[in-house]
Amino acid sequence: MIKLLHTADIHLGREFPLLGEKGKEYRNQLVTTFDKIIDLAIKENVSLLLIAGDLFDTNRVHGIVVAKVLSAFRKLEERGVPICILPGTGTHDSYGEDSIYRFVRFPPNVVVFTPRQERQTYSALGLTVYGKVFSHESASENPFRGLSLVRDSEFHIGMAHCSVKIEGLIDKDEMILDMSEIAGSGLDYLALGHWHGFKEFTAGNTRVAYSGAPEPIYMNQKEAGSVNLVTMPEKGKANVAPVRVGSKQFDEMTIDVGPVKSIDDIVDTIQAKGNPDLILKVTLFGLCSMDLDLNGQEIEERLGGQFFCLRVVDKWHPKLDEVANKNFPEETVIGRFMKSMRDKIAASTDEQDKALYEEALKLGYALLHGRSQVIE
Repeated sequence: MIKLLHTADIHLGREFPLLGEKGKEYRNQLVTTFDKIIDLAIKENVSLLLIAGDLFDTNRVHGIVVAKVLSAFRKLEERGVPICILPGTGTHDSYGEDSIYRFVRFPPNVVVFTPRQERQTYSALGLTVYGKVFSHESASENPFRGLSLVRDSEFHIGMAHCSVKIEGLIDKDEMILDMSEIAGSGLDYLALGHWHGFKEFTAGNTRVAYSGAPEPIYMNQKEAGSVNLVTMPEKGKANVAPVRVGSKQFDEMTIDVGPVKSIDDIVDTIQAKGNPDLILKVTLFGLCSMDLDLNGQEIEERLGGQFFCLRVVDKWHPKLDEVANKNFPEETVIGRFMKSMRDKIAASTDEQDKALYEEALKLGYALLHGRSQVIE
């Protein structure tokens, strides 16, 4: 029986500036999770490890990260486990002139696919892996056009870093692979990267799956956090099981401040989701009374210790009637701005223009009070 471990989109070396002080810790977490993937490969006694693109976040990764990757690969070398790596696309670890894969010397159990090497046969396994590498300019090509299968191999495994064309799910991307192209490939299993959440489906006789990112990279990746354990008991059968390896989760929530009576109501709502492994983005929106002094930063400081990272974004606006009726001295900047906007609103005969000036009044008031996050 063939047993594969399929991962992708690890993004080692990625910076996380929006996480502030936690950014470095999370960057280190990516390396720790990568080590967990290696340990899982050893525990499951897999036949082969597949990395389907974006192992590194860029081609300019710090030497310490590369050293840890090489050390991990040597652990698999000692146990006779081969590794196939497909470079990514775009601004990540693509195979361009400055590719990290041109300069790092990997252990002999590692095969990096390049324009000159797009297949690797493992005779002892009766298996061939196929991986098409793209430059920035050719990333729109079908990765399996002209694919010729190795006749002596019983199993055929493909690797690609791209989007699959699924109606209603995607519109356009760097490279889109059509389902009919997959179905006609003759592959037994297609290991995909680029989508950061797990997904599997069948095209013809080919089992297809995205492993997703082992740790979420962006705020909306709630389906990230796993790798694929693929078992192939015989030709034409590929069973895919996602295995959880990630430690962190991203989530987001919105709170309408209109009905809120006190800041404690907001604090209680956020606190209910408290989790030391959760990275949470909270957006405050709606029309708020000027008597309720909301400040996202204060909420972060109050609750930050209950999350891995908490970000509160102020996108609420003061109620227009309260802003319009509040007295601001005209010798101040805010006073002159408020008078100017009130005059424009009063003089507007077009409802669309009036709505625009009202929105400008609310935004300007918020910005002049230091809430620079109201516009993203």
